Amino acid sequence: MRPVTTFTIAALLSLIAAGLAFGERATPPETLVVGYENEGKIDASREACVAHVKEVTEWSEAETQRGAREVCVARRKHIDAYAALQASHRAFIRALTFDRRLDWDEGVSTVPTLVKTCISHKSSLTTGGHNIRIDIINNEITASCLTLISNLLREETRQLTRR
Repeated sequence: MRPVTTFTIAALLSLIAAGLAFGERATPPETLVVGYENEGKIDASREACVAHVKEVTEWSEAETQRGAREVCVARRKHIDAYAALQASHRAFIRALTFDRRLDWDEGVSTVPTLVKTCISHKSSLTTGGHNIRIDIINNEITASCLTLISNLLREETRQLTRR
């Protein structure tokens, strides 16, 4: 009778330890790091946009101001799309980590790959432009990819929370 009791206790302790280990999986960080160039460092201030236009062109003051507005619009779209992706990511991980049956490690870890692949895909389909268009196109491409993946995460979150 003694060996059965020792075995039973050992088996129960193993199950408890496994359950604790599973329950203590680290949740993904609240901030998603994608890993693309200048991530989170886009400056859409009027001064930065004017400085960029002056750096890459030799335009009149009126043309410089017009160009700076265009650069700032594209940069602002990028910044807004990045903020939306972060918000979608936070909602996604809250919905995903609620259900322990899901492989949320894999679900979350693929998001940066999706964004970077989208950026690579779209970048390969553009001539890249010249002067201020280089900055504008890069920000537009990144913003569109961030928006695409943000929308994907929002839809996934809706599906997860309907269960």
